[in-house]
Amino acid sequence: MRRIDNWPLLALAILLALLAFLPWANWLGVTRAVERIANREAVLEWLLWLAAVLPVVVIVTAFWGQRLDERLEPWRKKIIAVPAAGFALAVALFLALATALLSGTLFKHSPHLVDTIAQLFQARIFSGGSLTAPAPDHFEFFNASHLVRHGGRWFSQYPPGHPALLSIGLLFGAPWLVNPIFAAGTVLLVYGTARRLIGEARARIAAVLYVISPFALFMSASFMNHVTTGFFLALALYSVTRALLEDEGRWAILAGLSLAAAATIRPLDAAAWGMALGAWIVYRRAWGSALKTAVSGVLGVVPLLAHNALTTGAPLRFGYTLLWGEGHGLGFHTDPWGDPFTPLLSFANTALDFYRLNSVLFGLPFPSLVFLIAGLALASKRPQSREVSTVLAALLVAAPLAYFFYWHRDNYLGPRFLYASLTPAFLLSAVGISALDEQLGRWRPALRVTLIAGIAYALAVKLPESAGTISGLEPELKQDPGLAAERMDVDEGLVFVKVGWGSRLIGRLWAWDISASETERAFRFVDGCRLQLALDEADSLVAVGVDSAGVRQRIRERLVSWREMDLRVVKGLLPDAAVRTDTTTTLEGRCAVEAASDAAGYTLYGSLIWRQDPWLSRGIIYARDLGAERNRRLLAKYPHLESFFYAPLSPERGVEP
Repeated sequence: MRRIDNWPLLALAILLALLAFLPWANWLGVTRAVERIANREAVLEWLLWLAAVLPVVVIVTAFWGQRLDERLEPWRKKIIAVPAAGFALAVALFLALATALLSGTLFKHSPHLVDTIAQLFQARIFSGGSLTAPAPDHFEFFNASHLVRHGGRWFSQYPPGHPALLSIGLLFGAPWLVNPIFAAGTVLLVYGTARRLIGEARARIAAVLYVISPFALFMSASFMNHVTTGFFLALALYSVTRALLEDEGRWAILAGLSLAAAATIRPLDAAAWGMALGAWIVYRRAWGSALKTAVSGVLGVVPLLAHNALTTGAPLRFGYTLLWGEGHGLGFHTDPWGDPFTPLLSFANTALDFYRLNSVLFGLPFPSLVFLIAGLALASKRPQSREVSTVLAALLVAAPLAYFFYWHRDNYLGPRFLYASLTPAFLLSAVGISALDEQLGRWRPALRVTLIAGIAYALAVKLPESAGTISGLEPELKQDPGLAAERMDVDEGLVFVKVGWGSRLIGRLWAWDISASETERAFRFVDGCRLQLALDEADSLVAVGVDSAGVRQRIRERLVSWREMDLRVVKGLLPDAAVRTDTTTTLEGRCAVEAASDAAGYTLYGSLIWRQDPWLSRGIIYARDLGAERNRRLLAKYPHLESFFYAPLSPERGVEP
């Protein structure tokens, strides 16, 4: 076996400490106000804990450390004495039940992000036995974020893997159970891998860390595709581990298929992990395993390439590229929303992700990554564990390195682009806890008491607190008009949904075939009243016989001109806070009417798109309310349906419409 230098592990430990403990994103000015507040509160909590609890723990350990150790050690031995199968089943069952419960209490079994809404819509198409559905004629009434219209069909921009799994849940009437089931499978794989790589005791620590992690719990209770991706990545690691340790070809084949399955959900994560795992196989000179993994992986992505060819028209073209253009791809350029994406911005985003992970990974009242960093630093001094730690370190940074070249960042339920790194994070944290426990000598009880107290605080205080915050987010997304329809004994009809001014503007831009990227840029950088008046003028010109193609071109030219003028606009001043406003003018005429309509209350349309038949041929059909005149055009397409209006009776958020 070739020698592995220790300096990369130590260097990575130092780098992670710098990223996780220093507010680079604040210094570079990329954090939002809510993130700055959350970061400040986390740091204050850490300092208070250190000031109030740590001295007590030190004093107690100094005087009664041996007695504490004698009381804690039997409990540790009892946990280790639980049969492996029983322990694994217990943690998996607990995680499945806990996340299934959280799905109902926090999310009402509904998707809470446009990504998941689009993927559930696609799942409905799959459950109907098709890859796509015919795009509706009046697209402006029905389109939603991240849905693609191409070749007379519409479908989700996302790869098919996660929607396909959700479609199975739909067939059983419980798509919300998909992620809890896959989360339970993931913790089994984490435990099984850890037993082989870092030992039984550390494996149990890793499994416990998984089931107490609020980041893992909340994500697993959601509809996010990171969870199913995480399962297949964990399966790939487990399979490679067994292939290398047991020299069995079937595990190498399963590793390739697992990476391919992950690629059908999140291709970038799968590619990053594939490179890291491939490097491990090559380092081991397991050429047979390398060949089997590569061949099975290539064959495994054939369905993904076929899906792309049948939907977007090219095997290597994904839906999001078709929808947003080349600006959606990797690299430093102007992003699809019109903002410059630079290496400095990417560094700030990456640093912010690790800074947040330091708080939300375990929800402890002290930094969560301290054990992971300790695991890397201490492993660098142990030749016997250096190979395993290097592999885990490579997997830890694989996805963040890949996403360094991706323009978008999001902090939904945590730094979700780091979710792929959780499996190695749990294993390395277990290594760090165990190594510190072994090396602290007479101060070992201090570590154990601090860790137990921190976990108890996290579960009793922080977890309920975070759950309460999440349950209060986006109340409109939890509303199901189908329940009101059942009470009214309505099983089919055309329902016009009263939406905000921003949704109406976006819908009308789509009606003129303005691309998703152009629409997003216009909405972000142009005064809403300008857009309203320009669209009204365009409709008037077509009504008197002006060629619509020329009018469409004029709209596009005006949008470009306004963006280039760099007019100062702000958001948050109107009832629909997303609509930008030119602060040098006042709303008058038609624009004042639009804002006044919003002031009486409105709801969201995108959250309803997945609740209806994608073919819009049966059941209840939801459409944007775009005004009486336009609504009549749509009513003419559905003369056999009774029509309804869906609107809140109050401007307060969360009021049942």
